[in-house]
Amino acid sequence: MTARRRAVRGGIRYSKFSAVGAVNTAVDVGVLNLLIWLFPAEENLRLVVYNLVALVAANLNSYLLNSRWTFRERARGDLRQKVLFAAQAVVNVGVATALFWLMVRVLFGATALPPVLEANIAKAVSMVGASTLSFFIMRYVVFRGRKPGRWL
Repeated sequence: MTARRRAVRGGIRYSKFSAVGAVNTAVDVGVLNLLIWLFPAEENLRLVVYNLVALVAANLNSYLLNSRWTFRERARGDLRQKVLFAAQAVVNVGVATALFWLMVRVLFGATALPPVLEANIAKAVSMVGASTLSFFIMRYVVFRGRKPGRWL
């Protein structure tokens, strides 16, 4: 395959990943804000727990859409891919939660913004960092082509 063809295929795959990411963002931010609306919270720990719940929902959605669309030609649905996707999701949740926690600590009390806006700014920063890392893990680890008989 030529370098140009690989670049085009990579661009298409990244576009699909970005579209799935937009849906995941809606799930993630929607669940976070639904929880904030149903159970108002201004304390950091409760917001972090809400964020974790939102991240889990978004990661489940991510697996379904990425394995059936973005990386369909590489998705086998076997134990190896499921375990690697789960590991990627744990890394994603860890990175996103750490960034969210850091941003909440920086923003809360330091600005005159409403708490819901501060939480959403923290969410945006955490999503950008974690989703960028996730693309590379999914592309080069979870859904990469592999030789038969090899785990990684």
